[in-house]
Amino acid sequence: MMNQTSGNSNYERTAMLKQRNSQNNSHTYPDGHQYKCASSSRESRVHSSKIIYKQAAMIALIILLLTVWTAVPQTVSADQWSSALSGMDTLYDSVTALEKVLELQSDQIIALRKQNNASLKSVKQRIQTIDISRIQSLQTAVQQLESKHAPLLKQYKELGQQITAARKVKHTKTAELLTTQRNRMKAQVQTARTEISAKKSELSSARKQTAARKQTVRNLLEPVQVLKKQITAENKVISAAHKLRTSARKGYRSAVKRGDAITGAAQLTVVYRQMTIVQKSRQNIYDWEKQISRYIQTAESKVNSLT
Repeated sequence: MMNQTSGNSNYERTAMLKQRNSQNNSHTYPDGHQYKCASSSRESRVHSSKIIYKQAAMIALIILLLTVWTAVPQTVSADQWSSALSGMDTLYDSVTALEKVLELQSDQIIALRKQNNASLKSVKQRIQTIDISRIQSLQTAVQQLESKHAPLLKQYKELGQQITAARKVKHTKTAELLTTQRNRMKAQVQTARTEISAKKSELSSARKQTAARKQTVRNLLEPVQVLKKQITAENKVISAAHKLRTSARKGYRSAVKRGDAITGAAQLTVVYRQMTIVQKSRQNIYDWEKQISRYIQTAESKVNSLT
């Protein structure tokens, strides 16, 4: 009997413990429903956070390893070095050959520009001589007429001044005598003034015609200034290429001293590319100088037809 009572007591204690645990893990709300506590949810979040921290640490470690790996100089294989050295050999020959081409271009440009500058100066000087004989002849004719009629015009002017003075002092007789003398000269004076005026008009007209003829030639030379501006701009391109080429040459020499064929080939490639830019620009300049030469020749032919 006692054993049965003891067994029942143990059973009851076990049931009470289960009920107490159930009450700790749940809560009855006013609506009559029971909900589990958030302890299990917190455990889940803690577990997830641990996983995220582990993943972040792993990623950081991978990045660190990659950084260290890329910082270490990579070894160039013998084949790569030999290939680069062969490339340097070929590039060096190409650069040497191109340098000769550039020298030839420079000599051609200098010679043609010198010729063009001399021809342009000559044409501009000849433009000033267009109709110069005609203008000088008319200027001389005007001066001769003015000299020829100067005494008559001077006398006529002085008589007018004397008449005015006589009238002011009321010397009527003197004024009338002087007026008679002056009126007798009036026709001659008018003829002289007409001759001088006509010759001056002819000179003015000739000057306008000459200016127009000169402008015709100058218009033929206007493209020359446009081309010269293009040449100036292209020379700036050449200057920029020269700077890059000089820098690359220094890099190439440094690479040679270090025995670095890879860098040497790369720097020599830059040198060659910049030289091709110079070659193209110089060819443009030479072509423009030839155009300038043609424009000057056209202007020279026009001057010949006007002189």
